[in-house]
Amino acid sequence: MIVITRDLARRFRAVARRCVSGRPRGPAPPVVVQARSGTLTLWTRTGDADLTYAGPTDGDDDTVLVPMAVLEAVEGTGPDPVELEVGPQLRGCARWSDRGIPRMYPFEALLPGKPHSVPEPPDELHLLPETFPTALHECGRTAARESTRFALNQVQVRGTSGQVIGTDGRQALITGGFQFPFASDLLVPAVPAFGTRELAGEEVRVGRTSTHLVVAAGPWSVWLPEDKGGRYPDVAAVVPRPVGGSVAGVDGRDAAALLDALPHLPGAGDEDRPVTLDLNGWVVVRAKDTQGGAVREVVLTRSPAAGPPARVAVDRKALSRALALGCHTLRLAGEGKPLIAEGDDRTFVSICLDPGLVVGPDPAAVRTPTDDRAARPPRPVTRERKPPMKTHESNGHTPGSRPDPPADAPDPLAEAEALRAALADAAHRAARLVAVFKNRRKEQRALSQVYSSLKSLNLGP
Repeated sequence: MIVITRDLARRFRAVARRCVSGRPRGPAPPVVVQARSGTLTLWTRTGDADLTYAGPTDGDDDTVLVPMAVLEAVEGTGPDPVELEVGPQLRGCARWSDRGIPRMYPFEALLPGKPHSVPEPPDELHLLPETFPTALHECGRTAARESTRFALNQVQVRGTSGQVIGTDGRQALITGGFQFPFASDLLVPAVPAFGTRELAGEEVRVGRTSTHLVVAAGPWSVWLPEDKGGRYPDVAAVVPRPVGGSVAGVDGRDAAALLDALPHLPGAGDEDRPVTLDLNGWVVVRAKDTQGGAVREVVLTRSPAAGPPARVAVDRKALSRALALGCHTLRLAGEGKPLIAEGDDRTFVSICLDPGLVVGPDPAAVRTPTDDRAARPPRPVTRERKPPMKTHESNGHTPGSRPDPPADAPDPLAEAEALRAALADAAHRAARLVAVFKNRRKEQRALSQVYSSLKSLNLGP
């Protein structure tokens, strides 16, 4: 007989359901429940990953192989014990108490065999930041649902560069800052198990076997089989370098306001869900109702933009995803280039939509500033020089007595620079004249001393 808790049955089944990439296929796998040397182990193998739980136990050594339906029948939210016992002819029974009422669930156990042996953990497990499971989860969300010529339905773990990458060909997420105990690049299934509450906040360790990448989070271990024959594009190499182009820094408060507004902007039901990202001194997100023609704008009044003006159409879900990931630095490298969103050790890339979907400024647009105290957005950054300021009085002259400077007046900055250079040259020449004068004074004093000496000897003229 082996004893588990109802809460453990619930948590193990919840994580096991998410150890599958995509929709579950076929019947639920059986679960090995094993007690050995004071350690309780639950292990199952799904179509995409293996899951192991290991914790202390006071029961006797035993091993049973039960259908996943047994855990579903006994699961609960409390620590109430569940007794699993298998008798002759593999007839099993689960017994527990629910609010003081005895319960019993009979089941047909399975005969354990070699395929049901709990795998041995790697020889070494190396400590990694707690953000590593999150990186696997978010990159898995970015991966493709179906396999193509490249294994885009998988996640790439790059040992040398310390990166985790996921892409579906239209979007890509690159997370970095990790130090892996291996130098090779791995392709592993994109399973959503790393986004579960059970694995959150636990100490994270990583190791490898000959066939699997093992990610341990507290008592849980997810075994990801390596795809040794899959091909994967060099995603990091196609990200444009941050040179030139337009860049905007989205304030955190503006990001939160925009995330709330994006689902309600016009065109949410259109194909590609387009919105226009307009960078021209500030950040404006604009959308148009294709049927009624109404235009709405969200002006991020706390978020400045620099560089040449740029205007592109993007999928609002991609923009929402970038902001939700904390990628608040937006870059537009130029026409035909993707949108680059950067955050702490994260880079989110999304292709821009057809330029024909771009919505230009509309005087009749309904404008919503993210800061209600701002009457209007800040002035756009332009390259034009401001006209010279006119004063009411200058040196006793009355207004209008001095003509305005001509259109081709010299550049004041250039004139000031030229004057500074001339003054520096004059100062240098003056210093040279002073040095020559001092040398001549020294020579005169020396000659005077010689003359005095000769005169004292009556050898002078």
